[in-house]
Amino acid sequence: MAEWIEVAQLAEIPPSTARRVVVRGLALALFNLDGQFFALEDTCPRDEGSLSQGDLFGDLVQCPVEACKYELSTGNCITFDARVQAFEVKVDGAAVKVKLD
Repeated sequence: MAEWIEVAQLAEIPPSTARRVVVRGLALALFNLDGQFFALEDTCPRDEGSLSQGDLFGDLVQCPVEACKYELSTGNCITFDARVQAFEVKVDGAAVKVKLD
């Protein structure tokens, strides 16, 4: 059964930034896009770059190793045939939570 897991506090992820968090052994890239939060698997499947270290371009993150650009909302790569898992995120008070199975 899926459950909401607290992964960070709002103050830890300012707008237009990302943070790597590890939950239940899973590395996630958590993004704050002007108050809207997104979570993706942190590792690019093409070159193992950390997406939390990538540059944001609107609602896309670019892998810091290669030019893969991923949609924050879906995890789909728009530049290559690749995909990372996207997770639901919600803000509960000052807590940022991710829905995990």
